[in-house]
Amino acid sequence: MGMSDKFLSRLRQPGRGSAASRRIDRLTSALVDQWSDHPDAQEYLRFQWSERVLVAHVVSRRAQKTFYLARWLVVIGATTVPTLIAVGARTHGTVATVTQVVAVVLSLLVAIAASALQVQMGQRWRLFNQLEAELEHAGWQLYQRRGEYADGTLDQRFAAFVDRVESVVLAYQTGHSAQMERLERVQGTAGTPKPLTPDWHWP
Repeated sequence: MGMSDKFLSRLRQPGRGSAASRRIDRLTSALVDQWSDHPDAQEYLRFQWSERVLVAHVVSRRAQKTFYLARWLVVIGATTVPTLIAVGARTHGTVATVTQVVAVVLSLLVAIAASALQVQMGQRWRLFNQLEAELEHAGWQLYQRRGEYADGTLDQRFAAFVDRVESVVLAYQTGHSAQMERLERVQGTAGTPKPLTPDWHWP
């Protein structure tokens, strides 16, 4: 998951981004301060863990917006197409032709939005929202010395954190590829996904 320094700096500018991105930035700063005597750990936290959480957040938000845009397209098309068909049936000449063409185009757009777009964006939203939640959860556990990071030396705790982060990223990369391949073979509609939203509050 590569991200340019310019894009990262834009996300971290004061006042920019969502509450979630600002929360991630605050957690990153707290972790970096906590590991102030370990430059390698600070570098990993800034440019590996934090970058991946932010990318997952951005991709999830974009997929969410596209998913709801597709749903609105379905709703608009479902209410507009019957009206256009009725108008076309009552008119003649150029007006009837234009109305029928518009109805056909809208029907195609609705069909595309109701199948491939909703399914793929819904899955993408769920997948990256869960990835964001798991990575952020690991960061909070490290910061508060909970779970698998409660005991052991500093090196042992951070090694366990790195192993956890890399395992989660690898699992989701593999899962995303498998899901996209499966979705290319399967057609249908999807309901509203239920993304995992981290319920963390700054102590």
